[in-house]
Amino acid sequence: MPAAIIAAYDPSRDDRAPVELALALAELTGAEVTAVSVLALGWAEPSNGDGGMMERIETALRSLRDALGVQTRMVTDSSVPRGLHTFARDEAAAMIVVGSTGRGKPGRVLPGSTAERLLHGAPCPVALAPDGYVRGTVDTIAVGFVDSPEGHAALAVAHMLAGRANAKLRVIAALHPSSALDTPPAESTPAPRGLALEGRHRASVEATLSAALNALPTGVEVKPEIHVDDPADVLLRVSAHVGLLVCGSRGYGPLRSVLLGGVSRRLVDAAQCPVLVLPREAGRPLQDLINEAPDATRVAV
Repeated sequence: MPAAIIAAYDPSRDDRAPVELALALAELTGAEVTAVSVLALGWAEPSNGDGGMMERIETALRSLRDALGVQTRMVTDSSVPRGLHTFARDEAAAMIVVGSTGRGKPGRVLPGSTAERLLHGAPCPVALAPDGYVRGTVDTIAVGFVDSPEGHAALAVAHMLAGRANAKLRVIAALHPSSALDTPPAESTPAPRGLALEGRHRASVEATLSAALNALPTGVEVKPEIHVDDPADVLLRVSAHVGLLVCGSRGYGPLRSVLLGGVSRRLVDAAQCPVLVLPREAGRPLQDLINEAPDATRVAV
């Protein structure tokens, strides 16, 4: 059976953004979508004759099934994050999709407590849907690239998703101003030792990025970019102009777990498009799912 994408559904808000994003990503990966609501322990008893929380969740899930045609499940656990984490692990989920708090600006990602906890230790990739997200045609996908196993994995996934969506791919490498020069010093002018090192750093990034792009299959329009600026600032600006932003998690911590670093932490706090965060390793990489998905053209995201 195809691996599932788990969409966290909050019936109290009727927040369908995670389900909408999960359905869009399912078209690209070939996964099934299951919308999951967690009944936290202590809420299972009927309250004051209003039918009880369990009945209200079941009613909301039935309405969601009728509207979007997805599978639904209600699980009971001590907390919502724990319930989603356990369900995703037991089902060997391909991805968990969560929503925003609804307290930020419309169209921005702003994770609440459930998303925060899932992003630190989730057993599979985590995607975050901006508040009010609705599927639409994606023209461009962006990926933050660094020369690390996580950076190369993010590039590979973003490239494959762009191919499935028939979208352009912006590959963003950013050098902090403290470690790179916008223009290397002229060869005829002796440079101070620090500036020469910075120029070589930029040249090294350019060479690494070029080699990584040359190793990619053909068929996707790729635009490489090198910015001299804070990496998180660059990617946040880019998020206003793309349909999906892909990034890796930090390079240490538990294997097969999402664990945010400084850049990915800021992206999931303020990006203006959906964000897909990849773990160090996964039991079943997204590349495998994408390869197995039926051929598709111009998928909406």
